Formats: sequence, structure tokens, C-alpha cells
Amino acid sequence: MNATDTTATAAVARRLVLLADIVRDRAIHPDPSRIDALEHRLRTAALLADTAPLDGGRQLAPDAQDVIQQARDLMAGHDFHLSAAAIDYALAPVTGSVPDMRPHGAVSPMLARDDFEFQKLRNTVLHARWLDGTDDDVARALRSLASAHYGHERLAEVIAVSNARPCNRGKMPYHLLAQQDYAKKAARRARTHEGGKLVVALAEFGIPAFLHEDRGVSCVLVAVDRSADENAAHTGPRVLISSGEHALRAAGEHDEPWAGHLYDADGGYVEDVFEAPSGLDLPTECAEAAVRLAAWLDANADRHPRA
Repeated sequence: MNATDTTATAAVARRLVLLADIVRDRAIHPDPSRIDALEHRLRTAALLADTAPLDGGRQLAPDAQDVIQQARDLMAGHDFHLSAAAIDYALAPVTGSVPDMRPHGAVSPMLARDDFEFQKLRNTVLHARWLDGTDDDVARALRSLASAHYGHERLAEVIAVSNARPCNRGKMPYHLLAQQDYAKKAARRARTHEGGKLVVALAEFGIPAFLHEDRGVSCVLVAVDRSADENAAHTGPRVLISSGEHALRAAGEHDEPWAGHLYDADGGYVEDVFEAPSGLDLPTECAEAAVRLAAWLDANADRHPRA
């Protein structure tokens, strides 16, 4: 199949065939018949994707989706030393998305660095656009991604044990602490009002934030799902952050610590999220508020999904 496919489903078919080759050559399992079964399902899904597409080649036929689910189930039930995330990369031309790889929140600096290395490998492959190249490029990308995600998934188990040790309980994840200094410097450089400085600090953690004012009360609004769309941020679960009832005063007028509160999609109060310590200068306080919110979102966002 050519590097430039005529339809999304044809591109999926090509990637599934290449993934089947990787399973045949690189999967590890004590029962070879399991490897054969996984390879067979991937090749069958590729055939169905290419010969029975829907919507002009933009959607997979139900039969293809059923076989892909069988492959997922096999990978969920057996350790092939490859991550099932590779299937999602194969399906990306149709789904329009690729798997993410979020930090596991390691307290240990060493484990946090291991976590970062897996993320860096994934991002390097995606930025190189190997998935859009020749068959050799796509195969190299899928091998690297399947391996990186597998290692990252195994690392989660090690980090969970490490974080549960008495000496590590209650500590902030290392990757957030490392980012906090950048947030403080960004807030210090920003020549804006109090809320603007907080927005800048939150951006250092990859958290989109929006200034909001209603009937004289102002705040910084953050969607729990980290939506970068301001309209969407107002319609789902959200955290409102303010200093008293203010977020738009001049930086020199900031006189109460930032406090964040969770509200549901209908605007009803749910719970307090954090309060920054008192006695800090504003850039330091903004960075402290940002790191506390980032830690809360990492731990709790899944509990408050968008309806």
C-alpha cells in the first residue's frame, strides 16, 4: 500500500497490517497460539477495514470494529509485552485522535525522570510524523509507541508502590514541583493584574484558564477537563478561583490568598479544592495555587466528567 492512502480506512488497514507484523515478530507470550490469535485478528480487521468501509472511507464497518475489539480484549487479558495503545494509533486516521500519556505523579525524582523519558519518546515519534510516512516509517513508529506505552504502563505499578511508602505519602508529585519554579517566574514577568498572573502560572502546567466576572464578582475559571474552549469551560464541571470575590484587581491590591472551589455543570457548589498559603508574594502565591490545582486535577478530574 502506498504511503499516501486514498481514504482514512485504507490508512487504518495499512497500519493494522504493519501492527500485525510487529505482533508476529516482537510479541512475547508463553503460549504461541495467543500470539497467532492476536496477529490473525489484526490482519482480519485490516482486510475488513479496506474492503468494507463506510461513509466514503471515513468510518470502519461494524464487522471491522468487532474484530478490533476482540484484539483489544486479547491484549487486555494477556501480557504480550506490547501495549494495546498501538491499536489506537492504528485507528487514528478514522478516530482523529491518538492516546495520551499523562505523568504518573511519581514522588521519587528518579521515577519521575523515567516517566518523562517515556513521554519524550512518544512525543518525538509523533512530532517526527513517522505515522504519515512510508511503510518502514509507520512500522518504526508503531514499534516505538507500542514499546513506550508498555513501559509506561509497567512503570505505573512501580510508582504506585513507591508513592505508597510512608516516607512519600502526602508529597507533591515531582514533575509538578519541578514546574512550579517556571510558573513563579512566568507570573513575575507578566505585567498584568492579579488574575492575569494566575492565568500565566496555570499555563505553565498546561491548564487553560479564563477570566470571568459576574455582577461585580470576578474569578479565574478552569474546566475540570482542561478544555481550552472558553464556552465549553463554562458548561461543564469547573473550578472557580478568586481572592475573596476578586481576580481583576491590580497586582498590588491582591490581599487574600487564592482559593479554588469546585462547581458542577449547573453552577452548583460542590466542594473546596484548595487555598494557597498566606504571606506569600503574588508570583509565588500564583505558582503555589497553580501546582495545587494541577495536583487536584490529576487526582480527581476523572471523578467529575463532563455529562
